[in-house]
Parts: sequence; structure tokens; C-alpha cells
Amino acid sequence: MFGLFYQILATFSFLVLSTTGLAIIFGVMNIINFAHASFIMLGAVVTVYLVSAANLSVFLAIPLAALVAAAVGAFLELTLIRRLYNRKLDCLLATWAINIIIVQAVFLWLGTSQPGIDQPFGSFKVGDAAYNYYELFLFGCAALVLVAVFLLFRFTRFGLNVRAAMQNRDMAEGLGTNTTAMYLKTFALGAGLAGLTGALYAPLMPVSPYFGDRFLWRAFTVLIVGGADPLIGPLMSSVALGGVYGGLTWLWDSVAGSIGILLITMIFIRVLPRGFTGLWDILRARK
Repeated sequence: MFGLFYQILATFSFLVLSTTGLAIIFGVMNIINFAHASFIMLGAVVTVYLVSAANLSVFLAIPLAALVAAAVGAFLELTLIRRLYNRKLDCLLATWAINIIIVQAVFLWLGTSQPGIDQPFGSFKVGDAAYNYYELFLFGCAALVLVAVFLLFRFTRFGLNVRAAMQNRDMAEGLGTNTTAMYLKTFALGAGLAGLTGALYAPLMPVSPYFGDRFLWRAFTVLIVGGADPLIGPLMSSVALGGVYGGLTWLWDSVAGSIGILLITMIFIRVLPRGFTGLWDILRARK
């Protein structure tokens, strides 16, 4: 049973970290960010570079890599994304093009792959099976990210302005909220969280220019099942999909787990098109 528990925790961590940055940008700015995968990849690439070339500790390289991704996101929002707020399809295509440009730039700079870095902490055994302490560390990081996002959106001036703009942007602007500056911070935050994800998973996976692709489809399934709320959506969706994927992977294999995620996503599209966010709103309205 510990193997099942461990698999569910690992999947939950992966889904939360993969999706939170994407969900924040979509929930606040109503932008589908296809550059999300490239920000994840940037975090991993910068982490490996700082550890292998600059001889930094991996725990120092991880936050620095997240800051680099956030800075790139802020630059792109300043120069391109803010000009496309009212052109949703053009914005989607622009983020897709950004993803291609960043991936190809890293490919030309570093080639097809980078040297791996050592996994921290080592492993432990339960019965005959070995498990990584680092996966438990990732679960702690995922929980910390959720708590930090909750506190940011619920108990800060920035979070108050974000929630006002999500409900009525024109009214928020009329009351003095600088939504342009708020969107800049939001996009940088989403990009930084994506970079943090790549940095955290760099010790576990081979790093290449296409590193982020393995995160993207699962992040979108979590976003579909969770809905637009950047707090409720990732949490509830990651718990549900993490349980499905972890259980099926433990019973059979990862292919069965992936099929389970896709089946749950299709059911939600048909039955609850607004995802857990819509379900949460319905339950609150009944009280």
C-alpha cells in the first residue's frame, strides 16, 4: 500500500507544479499560454547550467532559474502579450510562436541535450521496493506553492486587485486598479512558477530543448478538469487526477494511468464543462 500512496503523492506533486503557473495566467488574464512548456524547459536548462558550469548548489540554482523564467515572462508581456489582450486567438498563436522560438534558441545554444545533475537526498526502502526522498521533497514544494498562492491571492493587496479584475476589469480600473501593471506581475508569476517546475524536475529527468513538452498535455488536462479558478482548480483537479493516475499506474502501468486521465477529462468536458470551478460555484450558490 505504501507504493500506491507514494505514487499518488508523486503524481499530485507533478500535476500541481505543472499546472499552477498556467492556471494563474488563464484564470486572471484569460490567456491560454502555449509558451508554458518553454518556461518549464528554461527553468530546467538554467538549473543544469548553473549546477554544471557555475558549480552552484542545486538548491541555490532552483530559485535563480525560476527568477530567470519570470524575467523572460515579464519581458515578453511587456513587448508582445499586452498588445494582444483583446485578440484572444492572436494571443494564443503568439504564445505558440514564442514556445517554438525559445525551444529553437535553446537548441542552437546547447544542442539536443545537457548533462544530467545528481538527484539530492538519495533513497530509502520499504519492503523490497526503493523510493526517492526527493519525490517527498517535491510533494512538500507542491504544498508550499499552493499555500503561497492562496495567501497571495486572499490576503494581499495584489490578490484583492486580481480578484476584482477577474470579476469586472472595467469596474476595477474605474476604482483605480492598474490592471496593466497587475497583468505584468501575473504573467511573470505564472512564468516563474513554470520555471520553478522545470528547475525542480531537472534532477529527475533528462534535460533537452523539448523538456517541457512532457508536462504540457497533463497541465492542460488539469486546467480543463479544474476550471478557471487559479486556487480551487489546480488543487481539486490534481487530487482527483493524481488519484486516478497513481492508482492505475500502481495497478497496471503508466499507459493505463494516462488513459485514465484522458477519460476523466472527456467526462468533465461533457458533464462539467467549467470543471471543479463550476462545481464549486454551484455548491456555494446553494448554501
